[in-house]
Amino acid sequence: MTDKQRARLAMLQATLGVLTDHAPLYLTNKALTAARLSLAALVADLDPTAATQQAAGAAPKPGAVKQKTKARLASLTAETAAALLAYADEIQDISLHTDADYTEKGLLRATDNDLPRIAKNIHTRATELLTPLKEQGVTQQELTDLAAALAAFKAEQAAPRVSTADTKAQNAALAADLRTATALLRNRVDKYLVRYRRPQPGFHTAYQSARQIINTAARKEKPTEAPA
Repeated sequence: MTDKQRARLAMLQATLGVLTDHAPLYLTNKALTAARLSLAALVADLDPTAATQQAAGAAPKPGAVKQKTKARLASLTAETAAALLAYADEIQDISLHTDADYTEKGLLRATDNDLPRIAKNIHTRATELLTPLKEQGVTQQELTDLAAALAAFKAEQAAPRVSTADTKAQNAALAADLRTATALLRNRVDKYLVRYRRPQPGFHTAYQSARQIINTAARKEKPTEAPA
């Protein structure tokens, strides 16, 4: 929530407080009572302590566990690559040697785009050569574990995009609630309150005061002009 949005929420809360405190004055005004209840529901959703806001704040940060997943993928890829490298030297296959010439440290330094590409290629070559690689102790389970680590990494790689989409949706919903609440006051409650300006001046004045938005957004101080 931005500073301007917080200022608007503070105004809505103050206005709701005035309407609630003076509710006995307009018990027979069903439209104003209904508007107050609608405003209360919107303010409850906008309140930073509300369940929806808490859920948004408690969401895991994008990439929070990716380092652990990346380390596992790099480790398993390096182990399989080592077997492929040894076999490449044994049969003097330069192409296979190039494909398998990776260390765990180098894989850890690889970008998030390069690592899954390398791991997939290592998995593909090892699957094709599983029979001769069995002499070095490579098993189908090892390749299954590598495939699972690769899938887990790719799933986490997509998580930031999902989180970003969720955040945008939450921000859009928050902005929509603010617009709805503001429109409710401007198009309904402000007009209803005209009827109380003379018979209930205290109520009307308190409402008008609460409706003022105090802009808490930070402002840059203007440079002080040097005296002439």
